[in-house]
Amino acid sequence: MQTQPDQERLNTQANQLQEPIQNKAPFFDLESSGDALEDGRVTNLYYQRFRMMDLSFFVFNFIGTGLTVITLELIHYDEQPEARLVILWVIFISNIIMMGLAVVRNQVKLKWRESKGDVYSGFTKEHVEMLMEIIIIAASPLPFLDSISFYFTNDFVDGDVYYYANELLCLTLAFRVIFFIRTTLLNSYWHSNRTDRVCSLYASQADYMFTIKSLMRNQPFTVNYSAMILLIFVFGYCLRICESPLNRIDVSSNDFSSYANSMWCVIVTSTTLGYGDYYTRTLLGRIVMSVVCILGNFVVSSMIVIITNESYLTTLENKVVILIDRLSLKKQMQQEAAMIITIFGRMHYAKRHLDLTEDEFTNMSKKMKKYAIQLKLTTRKYVAARALGSQLEEINSGFNSLKENLKQTSQLQEELIKANENLIYKIDNK
Repeated sequence: MQTQPDQERLNTQANQLQEPIQNKAPFFDLESSGDALEDGRVTNLYYQRFRMMDLSFFVFNFIGTGLTVITLELIHYDEQPEARLVILWVIFISNIIMMGLAVVRNQVKLKWRESKGDVYSGFTKEHVEMLMEIIIIAASPLPFLDSISFYFTNDFVDGDVYYYANELLCLTLAFRVIFFIRTTLLNSYWHSNRTDRVCSLYASQADYMFTIKSLMRNQPFTVNYSAMILLIFVFGYCLRICESPLNRIDVSSNDFSSYANSMWCVIVTSTTLGYGDYYTRTLLGRIVMSVVCILGNFVVSSMIVIITNESYLTTLENKVVILIDRLSLKKQMQQEAAMIITIFGRMHYAKRHLDLTEDEFTNMSKKMKKYAIQLKLTTRKYVAARALGSQLEEINSGFNSLKENLKQTSQLQEELIKANENLIYKIDNK
């Protein structure tokens, strides 16, 4: 029978044996580590809220952009000042709403990122982006500046020329196009909560650049043509604004009051043709065309690269071409061999019956020799094509075996993970 001191000693030893197990850090402790696995339903809910705020921002941006374009037309032709003032007030109110939406959108985005385990403190990159958005929104036509103008001199015309203040502020629409592009990328297949989760597994960032790269990989022509169309319309619009002071005085040459002429100048410049029928005469116009030159070269060069890459055959297409080539060469060998046999038979028959003259016999001999040389060359091509096909098959078989080995390694890794989880479960339940 155990005494009281013996019982206490046994209890103390048992507690000492359990302490290492209890104090030992688990194999995959989610609570103690900062890299806790996210709850997909929670993060997806925050992401959907972020998308809804972005779509709301997109709607007001679309309204403000459309009204600004209408205002520019009224300013350009100096018509209906009362209606123009009303539109400017509507733009002002919509811009205030957009600023509030930009702040709320940024807060919702931060909450989404925090639900995924990201930690933010102080002034972050998202805050800088929000401030840039607010500055672009604020730099829009205002009703307080409707009657203000800026005068300057130009070497191409006599006298002073001027910009309207709201006319210059209309140039900020070129930056607002970035908001439209951002919303388009945000609602694409390659930018979602799931995409962000998968990218985090492979130490990548599911940002807008990743979305653009993915679209360029899967839809290269669509992305490039869209970039070209945006370049033409947006910078044609900007060029028309920049050259408007001179068009008010002289439209006999370089008439940029026509939107078609502005777009034509952008097309000619971006493709490096440079006909010279339309050219800029203001400082702002030359700055815009300098940007067009840089972006145009980038877009055109990208198109050349895309066309070159698309002209290459894939592995399966290359197999098909090689097989068709082998079949074509085989058929050509049969035809050439048949011609040689036919000519040889005719020569043998004519030699026995003396039906050919010496010149005809010589011509047939030369013809048979010609087909024999062609058959030899065709046979070499066929052997080379067959050898190339065999090399491709060897390479493919090597890739297949490597793929099988990787699959087996992955299965072994999964089995080891399950074994570790079972071991942890048994230890926790003791």
